[in-house]
Amino acid sequence: MIGKGRNVLLTSYKEINSENVIKVVKDAMKLYRQNADDCEFLLNYASGEQPLIRKEKKKVMTWIDCEAVDNVALEISEFWRGFGWGNPITLVQRGDIKDKEGKAEGISELNYCYSATGNSRDLQTMANFIVKCGHCFTIVDLNTEWEPGESYFTRDAVDPRWAFVVRSTAYTDRRVVLGATLNVVDDDYFITAYSKDWIYNIKAMKNKVETSSVKDEKDIFSKLYSWSLIDGMSEIKNPLGVIPITEWYWEPERTGVFENQINALDNLNLIASDISNGIEQNIQSIWWANNVEFEKQIIKDDEGNETEVVKKPANGDWVQTKTAREGVNPSIQPLVMDYHIDDMLNSFTEMRTLVLQKCHVPQRSDTSGGSSGVAMDSASGWADAESIASSREEIVKGCQIDEVRVALRAVKESPFINIDNPMINLYPNDVQPAIRRPKNSDLATKSNAITTLLKHGFSLEDCIANIPLFADATQVVQRSGEGVKKYQETIYSQANDAEEAPNADRTMQDLSDQKSPNL
Repeated sequence: MIGKGRNVLLTSYKEINSENVIKVVKDAMKLYRQNADDCEFLLNYASGEQPLIRKEKKKVMTWIDCEAVDNVALEISEFWRGFGWGNPITLVQRGDIKDKEGKAEGISELNYCYSATGNSRDLQTMANFIVKCGHCFTIVDLNTEWEPGESYFTRDAVDPRWAFVVRSTAYTDRRVVLGATLNVVDDDYFITAYSKDWIYNIKAMKNKVETSSVKDEKDIFSKLYSWSLIDGMSEIKNPLGVIPITEWYWEPERTGVFENQINALDNLNLIASDISNGIEQNIQSIWWANNVEFEKQIIKDDEGNETEVVKKPANGDWVQTKTAREGVNPSIQPLVMDYHIDDMLNSFTEMRTLVLQKCHVPQRSDTSGGSSGVAMDSASGWADAESIASSREEIVKGCQIDEVRVALRAVKESPFINIDNPMINLYPNDVQPAIRRPKNSDLATKSNAITTLLKHGFSLEDCIANIPLFADATQVVQRSGEGVKKYQETIYSQANDAEEAPNADRTMQDLSDQKSPNL
């Protein structure tokens, strides 16, 4: 439902088998279709399909009816797609791993496999659906056509309108017990359903029944469709042993970034249209004539009847007037309404800014001057956007680990992988996702923070894992680890010989030099 997010599909079954799979899928179809319809609406809305909603039809100068769509929804979506998903998610080594032998090499190889699947491209496809629709899906499978230099698994982003997962209430963590992808051909559904152990191919053929005979919407897939497993493909062993479909989202309610402000966005479009109508109506003003006598003319109809009518001037005509009576001057002027256009535009701008603020979109240009650093980030909304992004980031990391679990299973089940490949010994808990949202103003701060921590004895792995500065932290450790150790040894020896000066551990000025605003 729009404004409340996407439905979570649930079942009471603890395990899915051939006896209950059709019932589980059939029960899930109603909420799935509602989710799909909501996604369709939100995608179209962000594309500019935003019809005006008026309580009453326009009554004055009805031939002038401007529809101005200020597509703020797209502006909000594009900001969050760039800010929240502008850089690929990389995997780094967890700092609390006791046995680190071969882990770094394995993680580096896993990042390479992800890159080979076109992860950066698919991430933008995912981001487009997540920021607009609230969720998306990915499917991971064995790469049966592997060649040297390629990934051992395939990974594809799946449109949320054509996939879903079902979670079980039998588990306290509401874990996924079934994933499905759909295809529709001539109103018939062909569904591939994945359980942990089996793959089921289901068909739902539409019956020749009048839709009007279905009184309750919840019965639509029971009465209008005949369900069955496809012969010869009804039950296939799942080679991965895990459900290959992962649901991605970054809000618990699975809402899009502008979804909760659709009413305000509709109102903005209405105000923009009314302002345009006001301007247009003043341009095409009604003419007001006072004390003017127009010429009259005789008009004959098809039957020869004569009618005397006033000859009113048309566009481009000269208008001649004469004094109606002594002492009265005729006048012709446009009939206009006194619009306070500046006040209306200021009100529209303020409402637009408020909507962007509620959607946590910061100001991206400021001409006031006089503020910078921390003060500018807080005043312009960047600090708020960073805070919201950080909270959403934790959910995204959980989704990434769920997918890594499937990817590692595909690696281990691949018939092409060598037994000595370092990825064989990797486990999902060995890795953690690293998400970067770099800003130029942060570079100095992060550089100073890393330098300070290194000078106080922290390991390079811990520093760059908690301070996201590099795209691939594992590669940095492999290439620069020895140099950092030598640097630290030099620092320790120098620290024993001389007293450290204030701020000696900082390499340059950063945002900490700026005063925070008084909030």
